[in-house]
Formats: sequence, C-alpha cells, structure tokens
Amino acid sequence: MSWLPERAEGASALDRVFGLRPDLYEPFRAFYATFWTHDLLDPIVLELCRLRVAQLLRCQSEQQVRYEPALQAGLTEEQVTQLAQWPTAPMFSPAQRAALGFAEQFVIDVEGIDATLRDTVVDHFTVAGLVALCEALALFDGFCRFRSILGVDDDPTSGVIVVPGPTPTDGLR
Repeated sequence: MSWLPERAEGASALDRVFGLRPDLYEPFRAFYATFWTHDLLDPIVLELCRLRVAQLLRCQSEQQVRYEPALQAGLTEEQVTQLAQWPTAPMFSPAQRAALGFAEQFVIDVEGIDATLRDTVVDHFTVAGLVALCEALALFDGFCRFRSILGVDDDPTSGVIVVPGPTPTDGLR
C-alpha cells in the first residue's frame, strides 16, 4: 500500500493514489487506452513491450495483468514466460525482436538508441509506428516508475484488463 497519507476511492492501489488527481487520471486513462483501441501498433507487440518494461523496472503489478486486445490477437503465456530470453527464444518474430530491443534500450539508456536500432523498428512498423512505440514506451516506463515512487506497485490485482472503446471511462488500472 502507498505511503501517501491520503487516498481516493478506487478498486486498485493505482486508482486510490492517482485518483487523488482526477483531472490528471482521467485524461491519462483515455490516452493510455488509445494505444489499445486505435490500432497504432500490433497489440501483441505493445503488450510484450509493456511487460518487458515492467520486468526491467521490477514492477510486479504491471507484470501480473494482461490486456485483452493482446490476448485476442494471440499473445501466449509461453511468450510472456520467455520474454527475458527474447533475443534467442524462437517464439518471437523479427518485428517483435526489433520492438523489444528498442524497448529494452529505451529503459536502460535512451541515448543509446542509435540510427540502426531506429531504422530496424521503422522497417517493421513505419515511422508512424516508431512514434507510437516511443510514446507507448514513455507511458509504460513512466508509470512503472510512478507506481514505484508512490508505493503503488504492491497491488495484488491480476488478470485481464478489458479496454473500453475509444473514450474509456473504466477498465484501466
């Protein structure tokens, strides 16, 4: 549970902390859902990157959930289990490897992202896909760190997160 002395109402630890600022939380939730509802990237790639960021930042609460669009697109638990071995595990496609390599470098040292790494992502996802991936990674990275700093990573929530339509009001944690 968070060390913060105040808490809002909510189903999850994140809801109870971020809910202290509904003027920020609702727009965040709507923007976050955009990645899942507007086909900006393959939902499996998006989910693999989200989970890899969470692994690297040791954000347990993010590692415990799966987003429904990725499951519907065919994400397997075998992929999730083998995620730390993405460079050599056979269940990852070249496109997934490109995105995961970019995601890993983004978290470890963003300035280490060079033209070769960017070009590899562009080859698989276009320039627009690279922009979407960068923005998604910034959200994943930032909010894993947000959870850690504010003490909301101990949320026992697990399961599937159902992403509502393009203007979400519930379902995201």
